[in-house]
Amino acid sequence: MPHHEDAVVSGRLDKLGKIAAAWNYAKSRWHPQYLMKLDADDLISSRLVQWLQNFGREPGYLVQHGWIWRSGARHVFQFTEYLDRVCASCLIVRSDIAEREGPFLTQVEGIRFNELNSKFAAADHYSLVPGSGTSSLLLNDSHQRYAAQFAYLGQKLSTVPFRAVVYRTGNPDSNSAALGTGRPTLRMILGTIRRTKLLTKALKKEFALE
Repeated sequence: MPHHEDAVVSGRLDKLGKIAAAWNYAKSRWHPQYLMKLDADDLISSRLVQWLQNFGREPGYLVQHGWIWRSGARHVFQFTEYLDRVCASCLIVRSDIAEREGPFLTQVEGIRFNELNSKFAAADHYSLVPGSGTSSLLLNDSHQRYAAQFAYLGQKLSTVPFRAVVYRTGNPDSNSAALGTGRPTLRMILGTIRRTKLLTKALKKEFALE
């Protein structure tokens, strides 16, 4: 585990180091057209690889439409149009630009910001932060800033047109933060009800939930 005074940062640096090792192995063995970082507790649609093979042309794809599943729930889960806000398993990047670099490292990877830049990072989760460190598209964990990273490199970031990822929460082996902390408002409760869907046999099969 990389040493850092912040244990959370140490874990993220360890994760990125392992991703780098896995990518170096994968590209030398299989020469993949696309790659995707996938956390161990998240699940992808069985349709995703075939869709990429048939329609994948763009430099990258963001998975904005997805599902949020409470680990162990057997009957319901929720859909979201903002998966990239809460889940790091949301980016598919073409392999020829995965190692393109820019100012992509932020406080989540242990970069120290001055007071002004810290306030910017806290207020704006979707832009590049002044004072960020240099990394590649692949080796950073700032998933809410992917659109800004692609724009910096002059690349187009498209969207997967279906719900392609299940973000699994409540897993005791996961570091995922709890969603919906604090006292919910009536609007939040109604929104949760609206987004809740039955976990059908087809969906269980698509995401290997059976």
